Amino acid sequence: MTNRRLKRYGLEGIARILIAVGFLLVILSWISGVYYFGITYKAALFIGPLIFTCVLILLLLIIRYRYELFEKYPYLINLPSIFYHIGDGKKGVENQSKAFSMIFTVHALVVALLGLLSLVLTISIGLSIKSSSASPFLYSYLAIIAILIVSVLSQYRRIYIRFAR
Repeated sequence: MTNRRLKRYGLEGIARILIAVGFLLVILSWISGVYYFGITYKAALFIGPLIFTCVLILLLLIIRYRYELFEKYPYLINLPSIFYHIGDGKKGVENQSKAFSMIFTVHALVVALLGLLSLVLTISIGLSIKSSSASPFLYSYLAIIAILIVSVLSQYRRIYIRFAR
């Protein structure tokens, strides 16, 4: 599978939108950090946005160089077994390339939901510092993580239904 080149496909339209949403949410988390910093003067407000920004940049680099990484270093990218199932020779390089591109839409979804988690975390820290109480957003974190897991699994199922049957 790694001895042949995959056909290059651009990201799906929804993937581009999800990446833009992820960027917007991380920018909003920085803005909310600056807002609460002006009230509380706690540098801890910037730890969340900084970590999520680094993760976002790493994911975007992986998405951008997905074909090069997979062809040169396939062991670095942990793809679901569906990709290997599609690539078993029965389906052809065309379907394999399309499925590969769709898999990275899932990564774009992760970017968007991590941006949302960054924003919720920053606002939660700001409100906690401002009011000197426990975080009011605990259930929001759990809901976002649950949405992340369900949406990733449903996207992988969509790819499986489209290509593996």
